[in-house]
Amino acid sequence: MMKYLQRKYPFPRRNMNSIILICIGITLILFIFQPFNFNLYKGNKAVASLGFGAITFACLYVSNYIIKERIAQKFKKWILLSEIIYIWGLILTISILNYIYFSTVLMDLSFNIVILLYMICYTFLIGIIPATILILINYNIFLRSQLNSFIDTQKGDDDLEFTITNQLTREKDLNIKLSEFVFAEADKNNVKIYYLSANELKCKSIKSTITSVHEELNHCNLFRCHRSFIVNLSKIESAKGNSNGYMVKLHPYKNPIPVSRKYVGEFKSFIY
Repeated sequence: MMKYLQRKYPFPRRNMNSIILICIGITLILFIFQPFNFNLYKGNKAVASLGFGAITFACLYVSNYIIKERIAQKFKKWILLSEIIYIWGLILTISILNYIYFSTVLMDLSFNIVILLYMICYTFLIGIIPATILILINYNIFLRSQLNSFIDTQKGDDDLEFTITNQLTREKDLNIKLSEFVFAEADKNNVKIYYLSANELKCKSIKSTITSVHEELNHCNLFRCHRSFIVNLSKIESAKGNSNGYMVKLHPYKNPIPVSRKYVGEFKSFIY
């Protein structure tokens, strides 16, 4: 779990439209459901609810445009755990300030730790779960965009041609372009080469070893992801997994290809 939480996370700053929508949501929740004994308030509840929204707006604005800017200058790497702690701290701050507003400004009451804790717990139940889920969703979107960006940057050498030596002298060597190569798979004393020909997936078995093929296919696009597999990174459609291993889908091959634990670190460096 800790390895997962230590993964790189984008350093997002919410735009003003998102901040305004969040504040409107807070205002409506307070006005409609009237939690924290807000129903006891005798004044104009609509106007009082706008006060909660204004405090939330101030917190989000300051954290988004001032605090995060300073954090960005101090920390070189922002990780999942950083984002979760930041969001939890932000929710806690909003809870405390809204409690002070409610108790002292609206109700003219003295500080009550019990009510404060109740308000914090209630706010956390409302905000912390969806906020954490949203962080994880954004992280998966970030991973996909990173992978797509990496693939796009690796398409400049598609016309490069490689020769894969067939150790059976009576058989011809295989000449293949980088753009045609999909993956290679060790098969006992042979290696199966999967490649594209006229946009169709073909397979040719040659007498060789996966290590020899890997040495001949010396290009940053071609990655040894497993003791039995070499894949063309520019053919990756999706990648799912964790520190124990990944499964990648290659176009146009239908079955997933494993990325073993030994190679996960290097593989992650491509997409994170």
